[in-house]
Amino acid sequence: MTSRGQEPNESTDDAVWQDLVARLEQTPTAPEAGASSAPAQNVDAGLSDQDRVRALFENQPRRSPSGPRDYTPEEPDEDEDEGYHPPEPPALGTGEPLLVLAWFGAVGGPITLLLLAMFWRAAPLTMMLGVLAIFLVSVAFLILRLPKTRDHGDNGAEV
Repeated sequence: MTSRGQEPNESTDDAVWQDLVARLEQTPTAPEAGASSAPAQNVDAGLSDQDRVRALFENQPRRSPSGPRDYTPEEPDEDEDEGYHPPEPPALGTGEPLLVLAWFGAVGGPITLLLLAMFWRAAPLTMMLGVLAIFLVSVAFLILRLPKTRDHGDNGAEV
């Protein structure tokens, strides 16, 4: 790294690099279990730097992987499985028919009017007024179905 106003000193950097390389070449490699170190040194003598680095990493002892995916939780006892089980939710089609129709009218009315205005400009006025009436009746029904008060009987949280 150079600081402001100074030029890099290539001779110092070169000397540091050569020293580092020399120290790495002198580092003995750890032989694998049951292998002698003499054949490994003879093999390393005719190899390039890249092959020596590869040999350093290949001679490292293999570690067994340990991570979050290697974790296996203990099986719970049958007695401990007595906790809370939520009830099955009701089927989707078991709603009140009038309420479902009101939602279709409240959502489908504006969409139908928009589609009529875009694709069928010559639609009869009675059809547009009918769609508007269905929309207004649906919204009125949904508003009248809202609870009149917010009092649920107690001051605690409702589950």
